[in-house]
Amino acid sequence: MQKIDNVIKGKDDYEVTMSIWLPDGEPKGIVQIFHGMVEHIGRYEDFAKYLNSKGYIVAGDDHRGHGRTAKDGYMGIVPFGHTYFDTIDDEIVITQYLKDTYGDLPVIIFAHSYGSFLGQGYIQLNSANIAGCILSGSARMQGAEVKLAKSVSAMQYRLYGKDKPANLIKKLSFGNYEKPFKKEKRVNAWLNRDAAEVEKYNNDKYCNYTMSIGFYKNFFDGLSKIYEEDRLNAIDKKLPIFIVAGDKDPVGKMGKLVSRLYDMYVGLGIEDVKIKLYEDARHEIINELNKDEVYADIGAWIDGVVDGKPEEIAESSATDAAEEVQPSETQAES
Repeated sequence: MQKIDNVIKGKDDYEVTMSIWLPDGEPKGIVQIFHGMVEHIGRYEDFAKYLNSKGYIVAGDDHRGHGRTAKDGYMGIVPFGHTYFDTIDDEIVITQYLKDTYGDLPVIIFAHSYGSFLGQGYIQLNSANIAGCILSGSARMQGAEVKLAKSVSAMQYRLYGKDKPANLIKKLSFGNYEKPFKKEKRVNAWLNRDAAEVEKYNNDKYCNYTMSIGFYKNFFDGLSKIYEEDRLNAIDKKLPIFIVAGDKDPVGKMGKLVSRLYDMYVGLGIEDVKIKLYEDARHEIINELNKDEVYADIGAWIDGVVDGKPEEIAESSATDAAEEVQPSETQAES
């Protein structure tokens, strides 16, 4: 295994820092990772090494406003433009770069959390150029909550400008994620059950900060657009999609909004959509206590896509997951 760090030019020649993990021997495909909000691609090294062992090149960038791309002093800050859609364009540039550099190998997208919402937008623009997409810790994030968040971020933007840390928005969103796990008295317990992994996150200089008001304004604007009919209908109906999440992940409303995402893609006529909800797992399933099971499922699914022989994954029932959520929970859809 060899790791390469480099800088490439994304959309508008914006410099994006990325990492590439190369397997020993001849590669059979490429896995391109979209990381989550307030983190960085370095946190995926263990997962990358696992995929290397199966013969895959693994690559991913630190998104705009994140990690090495943001550089010290600019963490969480939108440099210019529309961060959400510009980052999707960066990912399209990276996909082409990987194909140009390593040959026309099949590319699988693994997109987690914020990265999964980028992934939802990405496949509306570039699904014909990839072999499959995995959405991790995702949801169908549409309706009243998004409208409210969009309004709050726009108001904050008018009052304080784009670069001020969005402390209120962070409290309204991430604060709610913490509530189901309050008794544990652990900061960011909602991320996963592995306390050691959460502490690594809490002590990581590239994770311990707040995104800016401008970032959130762009993000919620993106979410308000990606469920438009013409955008959804642009997804290649033959694109295999695998949706994975913990059934105790508050981002997906404990499975309900994850199931709605699955139902949406099935309703669009996409031919191969699978879903798996992991019992008792929280948001970061590749860092969870049962990560070996998660790795194996994802690896088997990728192998099936690349080999043209879809693997049978022990799927969760999307309908059952939706029914298990208590009616008292806040609705994300209007």
